[in-house]
Amino acid sequence: MTFALHRHPGAEVCVLLTDDERMESLNKQFRGVSATTDVLTFPAGDFPNVPLGDIAISVPSAKRQAQARGVSLEVEIAYLAIHGGLHLLGYDDEDRAGRAKMIAEMNRIGIAVGLPEDTEWSSYLHGEEA
Repeated sequence: MTFALHRHPGAEVCVLLTDDERMESLNKQFRGVSATTDVLTFPAGDFPNVPLGDIAISVPSAKRQAQARGVSLEVEIAYLAIHGGLHLLGYDDEDRAGRAKMIAEMNRIGIAVGLPEDTEWSSYLHGEEA
């Protein structure tokens, strides 16, 4: 749905649901950060007829985050997948304005697929504030 709402109805991505150890390894290898994280994205670039990229989600991190936020693990993973998809489409959340735009779009998509609205979503594991 994320891609359909952004004029990429046939877009494909690969999603990896993994553990904190693998996520820390990916984070260190590709970002130079020796810590786990909730979601990572790997854009494929502008190649025709290939998937937009990959999304990796740490299930244990998502579980901790869901508990802290008082939502189900399924809802948290869904929002992390949407978040990763938006990164693949070029959304950036490095500053307050970018995070606000990202969260608004995450909610628009989430509501469209039947998720509860979550205007306060943030990556609690990293102390982000919307």
